[in-house]
Amino acid sequence: MFVVINELFVADADTPVFERNFGASMHGTLAGVPGLLRARLLGPRDDDRAYLSILEFADEDAYARFLTSDAFAAAHRWPGHAPIRSNRLTTYTTVTEVGGK
Repeated sequence: MFVVINELFVADADTPVFERNFGASMHGTLAGVPGLLRARLLGPRDDDRAYLSILEFADEDAYARFLTSDAFAAAHRWPGHAPIRSNRLTTYTTVTEVGGK
């Protein structure tokens, strides 16, 4: 599995708009993306922490295809739709995993 985590730093005053618009963008653009296993937006419980956008792909090739897809372009085409002060993107590969039932 190939995991992409984007830390999204949002001003406190912008959180309602960010959550509404970023969530809507995820639902509107990510459904049916080939190789995308799961997408989540996690909200911070502590002050001065970032939101985490977590995308889990079957493999790195699926992620590479996503970067050149219409879905990726659509998710990033509305300027200001989700007010983000800054972000930090990191990619990971799964080393070990334990699943629950």
